[in-house]
Amino acid sequence: MAYLSAHQVAHYAYEAGFRGSSLVTAVAIADSESSFNSTAVNPDHSCFGLWQISDSNRGAQPDLLFHPLDNARMAYFISDGGFNWSAWTSFDSGSYKQFLGIAEHSVLEVEQSAHFPRINVRVDGQPFMAVEVGNSTYMLWTILAKWGIPYKYLGNGKFSIDGRKVKGFVYKGSSYIKWRSIPNIQVNKVNGEFNFTESR
Repeated sequence: MAYLSAHQVAHYAYEAGFRGSSLVTAVAIADSESSFNSTAVNPDHSCFGLWQISDSNRGAQPDLLFHPLDNARMAYFISDGGFNWSAWTSFDSGSYKQFLGIAEHSVLEVEQSAHFPRINVRVDGQPFMAVEVGNSTYMLWTILAKWGIPYKYLGNGKFSIDGRKVKGFVYKGSSYIKWRSIPNIQVNKVNGEFNFTESR
């Protein structure tokens, strides 16, 4: 048996492409499915590794599934990039939720140690802080206050915005949220830079 720490599993999930709330869910599911045992095999000898990937999945090779990164990449593929977890019984039953606390803590550590390039964007024509995470743009949380959008900070990069929970992340001491999660926002290009404005 090869048990990994939550931080190690979060790192492999991050390397596979998971981000934000999907990264937290991925780590919690791995904990529920395998207890972070990278060589775990289910009783039927049909599911393998951290995320208990079934050998019936296209491209799944049992020997490779014992490698944490390969297992994480298959989980990313099967879950449609972290948007569809229906293949995991721990998600359907809700049993993964008891592991969300340790998952959030480990993800915070991984995300804080990561480097996200700053990108040049504008809000109402003025330069504004934003970073690139994968192919997504995350904006500094202060855009909510700037536009008078009702919000409540829930901690660890999470917000309640207009009564809706939004999972951002903390990077270098500041919270960032995905631009698409901001209500009434529209974007266009001005001189090669993205300019965000309110659509109200």
